[in-house]
Amino acid sequence: MATERVLLPSAVTPTHYELSLIPDFSTFKFAGSSIVDLTVNEETSSITFNGLDIEVSAASVTVGDKTIASKDITLDAENETITVVLESVLSKGDAKLNLLFTGELNDKLAGFYRSSYEHEGETKWLATTQFEPADARRAFPCWDEPAVKAQFTISLTFPADMIALSNMPVESESTEDDVKTVKFGKTPIMSTYLVAFCIGHFEFIETTTSEGIKFRVWTTPGKKEMGSFALEVGAKVITYFGEYYGIPFPLPKQDFLAVPDFSAGAMENWGLVTYRETALLCDTEGASVASKSRIAYVVSHELAHQWFGNLVTMEWWKELWLNEGFATFVGSQAVAKFFPEWDIWTQFISDYIFRALQVDSLRNSHPIEVDISKARQIDEIFDAVSYCKGASVIRMIENYLGEADFKRGLNLYLEKFKYGNATTQDLWASLTDGSGKPVKELMDNWVQKVGYPIVSVEQGDTKGQFKVSQKRFFAAGAPTPEEDETVWNISIGVCSKSHPEIKYVSLKTKTGVVEVDIDEDDEWVKFNAGQSGFYRVAYSAPLSERLGVAIKEKQLSAADRLGIQNDAFALSKAGLIPLSQTLALIQFYVEEDDYTVWSDLSANLGAVGTLLSGTAVDANLDSYTLALYSSIKKLGWDPVEGESDLHKRLRAVVLSQLSNHGDAAVVAEAKKRFAQYVEDPSSLANDLHGVVFKTVMRNGGKTEYDSMKKIYLAATQPENRIRALQCLGFSTQEVVILEALEYALSDEVRTQDMFYLIWTCASTSAGRVLAWNFVKTRWDDILAKLGGGMGLVGRIISFTTKDGNTTEWADDVEAFFETHHADSTERTIAQSLESIRANAAYLTRNLEDVSAFLTTNYAVKQ
Repeated sequence: MATERVLLPSAVTPTHYELSLIPDFSTFKFAGSSIVDLTVNEETSSITFNGLDIEVSAASVTVGDKTIASKDITLDAENETITVVLESVLSKGDAKLNLLFTGELNDKLAGFYRSSYEHEGETKWLATTQFEPADARRAFPCWDEPAVKAQFTISLTFPADMIALSNMPVESESTEDDVKTVKFGKTPIMSTYLVAFCIGHFEFIETTTSEGIKFRVWTTPGKKEMGSFALEVGAKVITYFGEYYGIPFPLPKQDFLAVPDFSAGAMENWGLVTYRETALLCDTEGASVASKSRIAYVVSHELAHQWFGNLVTMEWWKELWLNEGFATFVGSQAVAKFFPEWDIWTQFISDYIFRALQVDSLRNSHPIEVDISKARQIDEIFDAVSYCKGASVIRMIENYLGEADFKRGLNLYLEKFKYGNATTQDLWASLTDGSGKPVKELMDNWVQKVGYPIVSVEQGDTKGQFKVSQKRFFAAGAPTPEEDETVWNISIGVCSKSHPEIKYVSLKTKTGVVEVDIDEDDEWVKFNAGQSGFYRVAYSAPLSERLGVAIKEKQLSAADRLGIQNDAFALSKAGLIPLSQTLALIQFYVEEDDYTVWSDLSANLGAVGTLLSGTAVDANLDSYTLALYSSIKKLGWDPVEGESDLHKRLRAVVLSQLSNHGDAAVVAEAKKRFAQYVEDPSSLANDLHGVVFKTVMRNGGKTEYDSMKKIYLAATQPENRIRALQCLGFSTQEVVILEALEYALSDEVRTQDMFYLIWTCASTSAGRVLAWNFVKTRWDDILAKLGGGMGLVGRIISFTTKDGNTTEWADDVEAFFETHHADSTERTIAQSLESIRANAAYLTRNLEDVSAFLTTNYAVKQ
C-alpha cells in the first residue's frame, strides 16, 4: 500500500523569498520579516505554510497595488504548519505574502541556533543554521519540502564587529552606529533545507580555484590555520567534480565553516557547507592519518552534494539515498584520486559495504527507498542503509555499466533535471540512455526491497562447474517463505587460482549453474571476486578449505581476503557455520599485512570478545588473539622512515589488539609513553594517541582518569580533544565509569559530543550494565540536554543496548521503552532488540563448541 504523504496545500507556490532576520545575542531571540513571491494556482481564501517554534505576528497579501489583510493566523502544532486566513479570496495569478515573525536562537542544534566557544577567557556566541531535513521552518515561515524550490534573497542585521555568511556572496552592506546590515545575492532555485546563514566573529583562509571559484575556510578566532588541509583538498575536489559531472560549479564562491556545536558531521548547504570541527580542522603537519582521511572524505562528500542533491534534488525524502548514497560513493572516488596511497576502495568495502550488510541483515531494516508520510519521520532514515547500502549499490551500477557509460548517464541526468527534482526512476532512465543497458531491470530489487541475498556455492558435476543458489540472509534465523520471495539480479564476479582475472556471470533465478575457468579440479575459486557485490557467499566445506591456503599464501587480493573473513564471521553469527570453524579459518591470516584486513578482522574479533566476555573461555580467547597477532607484532612502536600512511594506521590497530588482550610488554610500554606525553606532548605521534590513552585508562584508575580529563580540557586540536574524551570511558573500575557517565552530562562536554563518552563507557561488559542503568535513571536529563539533536538520542540507545547477549537484557530494554519515548527512535530500538536476541542465540548455540576449540588449542596455563 502506498504511503500517503502529508504535504502542504498546492493552492499557492513560492518562487522567491525576500528574507530579513535580526538576531539578538543578549536574549537569544530573533525578529524577522519576509516577502514571498507566490504563484496562485487556484482560488483560495487561505495560505498554509510550515512553521515551528516561530510566531507570525502580522500577515497580508499584496496583489498589484491591492492589499488583502488577514483575519486570522492559526497554528497546527502537530503538522508544524501555520495558516493565514484572508479577508477575501485570492484569485489565480501572482501575489506577494508579507509576514512579520519572531523566533528563538535555540540550543537544539536545529533551525537557527546558537553555539558558544571560549576565546581569551571569555564565552563568545555565534548563530548558525541546520535545516535538513525539516528545520528551515524553525527559522522562517516557508514551504519546507524539497520539491517546493524557490530563490532566496537574504538580509541579516547584527552587531557590527561580527561577520555574516550565507549561500551567496555579499551584495551590499551598511553600518549604522554599532549595527551592520548585510544583503546577499539572490540564490539559484533551491530547496529550503539547503539555505544557510551564520553570524559570528569568524576568521578565514582562502584560495581561488583554477576556474575562478573563491574558496574559503572560516573558523572561530585562532583556528583558521587548522583549515589549511581542508582548503587544499576542497579546492582540488571542486574542480575535479566539475570535470567529472560535466557541469561547472554553479555558484561564484564556496565557503566552509567549522561550527563548535554541530549535531551531524557536516551539512551541504549550497555554497556554505557547515562542519563539526573534527570533520574540517586539523594540525596539517601533526594530524593522524585517520583524522586527515576523515576530513578529506567529509569534504569530498559535501562537495559531491553541490551537484547531486543541490543542483538536482530528490523529489521527496523517499529518495534520500540519491543524495547520501551517491555522495558517499563519489566522495570516496575523489579521495581515491587524490590520495591513492590510502587504498580507499579496499577501505570502502569495510567502511560502507560491510556496515550496510550488518544493518540490512536485520528484520527491522528497511529498503533503500522507503516512503514516509511526514518529513519529521526522516531522521531515522539517515542511517547505514541510505548512506552505505546506497553507496554500495551505486558502486555495483558503475561496475556493471563501466565508468565511461556511468559518467555519461550521470551527465544526462544532471543536465535534464538541474535546478529541479528527480526520482530514482529518473536516474535509472538517464543511466540507461547513457549506456544502452537495462539499469532498471538490474537495480529495482536492490533499491525497493529490504535485505540482500546469500549466495551458496558448491562444486558441480563437471570441471569448472559450480552450483549456486540465492536466498535472503538474516543475522539470526532462516527466512520464512514470505521473507524469501525476492529474487535478486546478481552480477557475480568470479576468479580462480589459475585465472585470477575477474569475470562476471549473472544469476537471475533462485538456483543456477556457473562456469568458472579453472585448470585443476581442486584449485581455489572466489565468488564475489573483488567484493563489488552487495551479498554474502557461503562455500561448501571443501571450497572453504582451499581458500584458507590461498589466504595464507596471499594468492588473493586484499579485498578478497577482507571479504572472506567478514562473511565467515557473519555466517557463524547467523548459525550457518560454527564459530569454531570461523576461528579456525582466521588462523590463516597470521601472516596478513594489510591495514584494512586487520582493521576489520580486529573489529570482528572484538565482537566475539564482547560476546564471550565474562565466560570461562575469556582468557583463552586472549591467548588465541595474541597468537594470531604474533607475526604482525614486529611493526613495533616506532615509525620507520618512508613507511606508508596505512602502516601507521596498522601499527595502531595491532598495538591496540595486543593491549586489549593482555600483552604485558605492550601495556608497560604504553604506560611509559603516556608518562612521557604528560611531560612533553610532542613526544607521542598522533597516530598512537588512541592506543596509548586507551591502554592507560583500561589498566589504570582515578589518577589516570584525572590526567586524561586534563588532557581533554587543555586540547586545542579537535582530534585530540575528542580522542581524550572518548578514552575517559575506557576504565574498567566501576567508580571511574560512574564518574565518567556523570561527566558526560556536565557543561564541560558539548551536547554534540556526549554520546562519545557514553559509548566508550558501554564498551566493556561491566561498563555496559552501568551505562544502560545510567541511561535509564537519567533519561529525562539526557533528552533535555540533547534537545533536537538529529540522531544523537538514537546513537546513545544503540551504543548502550545492542551488545547485550541475554534474553533478560532484551526484555529489560523492551520494558523500558514501552514507557519512555523519544522521537524518531522506534527503528533504532527495534534493531537493538533484534541484535540483543541474535547475540543471545549466538552465544547459546556456540559456547560449548567454541570453548572446546579454544581450550584444546589455546588454553592458558595456570
